[in-house]
Amino acid sequence: MIPSFKHTIEKDNQELSMRLLTLKTKLIHHQEKCMGCNTCRIVCPKDAVSRGPVGAVMKNLTEKVPSVVFDVNKCSFCGTCVYLCPFGALELLIDDQQVLKLKEEKALPDLVIEMKKTTDGAPIKCFFEGKITINADVCIPECQSCAIGCPTGAIEYPKAEKPWEKATRVTVDEEKCVKCGTCVHICPSEAITLERTEIKFKGEPEKDYTVPFWPNIVEKLKTKLQSPIK
Repeated sequence: MIPSFKHTIEKDNQELSMRLLTLKTKLIHHQEKCMGCNTCRIVCPKDAVSRGPVGAVMKNLTEKVPSVVFDVNKCSFCGTCVYLCPFGALELLIDDQQVLKLKEEKALPDLVIEMKKTTDGAPIKCFFEGKITINADVCIPECQSCAIGCPTGAIEYPKAEKPWEKATRVTVDEEKCVKCGTCVHICPSEAITLERTEIKFKGEPEKDYTVPFWPNIVEKLKTKLQSPIK
């Protein structure tokens, strides 16, 4: 039947595909690159992405279930998520070629990117500025999920020097933090707040990017995130 849609989830990849009479489109979610930041879920114009079990994935407690789940019946294969994924975990193929139509049509501007690396040496596109706040009063001392999930090692949970002493509360290294949001999506309590103050890009409205498509995305990215997120 044309059009036909397919959604598969394997250990390494989640794949959505759409086939028309003369066109085939595929969105691939590379799970080994995904850090559970949920940027794709936030920017999706069709609400086609849902949060998965970020904590279980980052702690290697599950193999096949992804940290974000795509709905093939809602996805328009626009590529917004691909363009804005900080970790390069998404890929859009049109007739087996990497194409980003929205960028070509100036619906998305040029990002001002600073490249950094994860603790494993994988590249990160950094184009956010903002602040992470951790409320020590509601932080669960034994949890350490944020420190485990942080892709850059910016969050530390120092151990107590002596067995009978309490460990120091979580600390955030602002130089390492890329404001990706993984910590907010992995935290099970109300301990973490992320406020992005700037999305770095260049260009002028109407001339270099479409209004209101891009400003709406910026507004969503700047919306304060408070854990726990369900």
